[in-house]
Amino acid sequence: MKRTRGLPLAVGVVGAALLVVAGTVWRVEVRHSAPYGFSKTIDFGRAIAVRGGYVTANFDDFDRLDLDLRSYSPDATYDLTVHIRPAVPGAADVRTVRLDLPGSRIPAAKGTFADPFVTVRFPALADSAGRTYYVWVDPGIRNRDEVVALWSIKSYSRVPAWQVVSAFVDGAPGGRARGTVRVALILLLGGLVFSSGWFLSRVVAASLSAPDELNERLMRWHRHETDGIQ
Repeated sequence: MKRTRGLPLAVGVVGAALLVVAGTVWRVEVRHSAPYGFSKTIDFGRAIAVRGGYVTANFDDFDRLDLDLRSYSPDATYDLTVHIRPAVPGAADVRTVRLDLPGSRIPAAKGTFADPFVTVRFPALADSAGRTYYVWVDPGIRNRDEVVALWSIKSYSRVPAWQVVSAFVDGAPGGRARGTVRVALILLLGGLVFSSGWFLSRVVAASLSAPDELNERLMRWHRHETDGIQ
């Protein structure tokens, strides 16, 4: 037992260190910020159905779009091309993605709790942080006479988890007390790492002590039975 006395502490320290390391290498998918959680494109004021809109990436490695597409011919099959280009005059497409969708997948009327978005993935744009892109949808030849509208767009990047945490701390609210809020968030994150390590050490300590407690109970029971026989 003496040789394993320091094992719980070692496991706790290693577990906390692995949590920190995981934050630097583990990549998570994060949605870019927008006023409504998505970029609105349809012009309800003028009742105009549009096919394009703008998104601004908060992080590098922009690699996903969720498009709320609406069509009005449920029996048709839509050949669509999604164009992504920097929002600067004369810019060329940096990504194009072709879609083949049945009209029933992108109906004009979608249920209240139905997921209205079609996910589009493409090779990541490495230097996308802070850049605005124009996204538009071009119908294929057989859909030239069909109405296809793009109501809203969500955009995403896949980045190391620490970048998300760093952005969260850097963008802490609080006005004049912003610095205090940042310190509190950092201490909270540090406490999370420490408590995770402490929890692991307690679990290991409990698992190591369980056999000893069982043996002690068995010995007490044996002594009791022996005394009863005598």
